[in-house]
Amino acid sequence: MSFKLDLHVHTESHGKTLINAGQLRQSFRNNNINGIAVANFFDISHALWLKKKLQEFIVIIGQEIWTNDGHVIGLGLKERIADFQDAADTIGLIHDQGGLAVAPHPFLSLGVGEKAKSLPLDAIEVYSGLIGVTVLFNHKAKKLAEMMNVAQVASTDTTDPGLIGRSHTEVFVEEPDRILVAIRAGRVKLYKRPLPLPIIFILMNILNFTDFDPCSLHAVSCFFCEKSMSTRLFKKKHRCIDCGSEQLSRISCCNGHFLCVGCVVRRGQLVAKAKEMSMIEVCK
Repeated sequence: MSFKLDLHVHTESHGKTLINAGQLRQSFRNNNINGIAVANFFDISHALWLKKKLQEFIVIIGQEIWTNDGHVIGLGLKERIADFQDAADTIGLIHDQGGLAVAPHPFLSLGVGEKAKSLPLDAIEVYSGLIGVTVLFNHKAKKLAEMMNVAQVASTDTTDPGLIGRSHTEVFVEEPDRILVAIRAGRVKLYKRPLPLPIIFILMNILNFTDFDPCSLHAVSCFFCEKSMSTRLFKKKHRCIDCGSEQLSRISCCNGHFLCVGCVVRRGQLVAKAKEMSMIEVCK
């Protein structure tokens, strides 16, 4: 028996729902996959809610965590993990919960990169559909996984329900509750298809357009104006609106708003905490 899973999907951003239960159910059926790992930033509450709503499918509780060394995904979590710890400590907390530690897109600017070699990772995302057309990054990730002799996974890193499963991991296991064990053991087959190239969105970035909406492939919006985050070809000095620090970065809001990484995480955690409190009130 096997299960086809997209192991890196974002269903929320900054507390805003991007993919709901109905959209996921339809996506699973249309794309012939059995489930996903929900890997939102800062928060696992939406993943827990989706798991309860979609009991006929597989929903793995995950979180994409900002560490001091780059992003790490925890799969099979029971509680949210705090951001901005050393990656090794973060992975230890994932393992304490019986979870699986995965390095997503390790060679993007927010990945752990070569630091992965010294980390007790369980798997590496060797194919990200989001960066599929950037062959070099995925190729380097695969070579890294082979050198470290750890499991390999493929996923989309998408926020678009229509693209879920376009690249995915087929896990060979008899029982769904043994999926993480099977991934760690490498009993997988990878399906690799890049997400469609958003030509217009890319041109708007290159030509420095302002006031445009996030790309549906990966809808990251600004905390201030909710317009798209924009990636430039070259780094530029920006001043953080919250703390006033200056940083060189390729990424800012298309309207010029900028938050340093620390302030992004702080705001994200505040949103997650407020959501947790509201859920507690609802359950009373």
